[in-house]
Amino acid sequence: MERACLVWYITVMAVVAPTVTTDDPHEYRDQINSISDFSDGVHLDFSDGVFAPTKLLPIDQAWRSDRMVNHAHIMYKKPLEYLDDIINLEADLVILHAESDDLKECLQRLQENGTRTGVALLPETQPEKLEELGITDLFDHVLVFGGHLGYQGGEADLNQLDKVKQIKKTYPDMEVAWDGGVNDKNVKQIADAGVDVLNVGGFIKNARNPKKAYDSLVNLLK
Repeated sequence: MERACLVWYITVMAVVAPTVTTDDPHEYRDQINSISDFSDGVHLDFSDGVFAPTKLLPIDQAWRSDRMVNHAHIMYKKPLEYLDDIINLEADLVILHAESDDLKECLQRLQENGTRTGVALLPETQPEKLEELGITDLFDHVLVFGGHLGYQGGEADLNQLDKVKQIKKTYPDMEVAWDGGVNDKNVKQIADAGVDVLNVGGFIKNARNPKKAYDSLVNLLK
């Protein structure tokens, strides 16, 4: 099957990326299949149970869907130890955390492999950290985390939107994503703050009709 395009959206409008968050390979498959019926992209969560409190499906048990653009969010304290598995996943975008170990080396090696890279910021981490780490030439995507790491269905911490505005001011061409608590009550506010990609978990996954829930968010952004 022909792989989906690297980027599935035009940046004039924010897009919704349904999230897969599970520790079960069968549920992973089911979520992927469900999401691919209505979305051109998917956000895949991976957590080591150390950096984040919830341990999710190991990367070496996961796979990409060639029917969608795949963003992989790696919530690992020591991602360098799993870099071969990360590369083998062949995600279109790999997002590592500013708080992880060996971040610069991981980003460099991913870029050498031809993998697009991003960096995530936990709620307590300020955008200035990106400059301090000396990595601003190694990524073009920043994920602002406004929820609870490794979980779905929580509330969005909208105070984190100040980071979005700061990042857009400092790096005007940076693609900015949001993760945490997106729903039909706040999706427009989050997008209007400058967010390009809204990663959505519980609102879509827990809906009686996931496609309808997804469509409701997309329509609110038009």
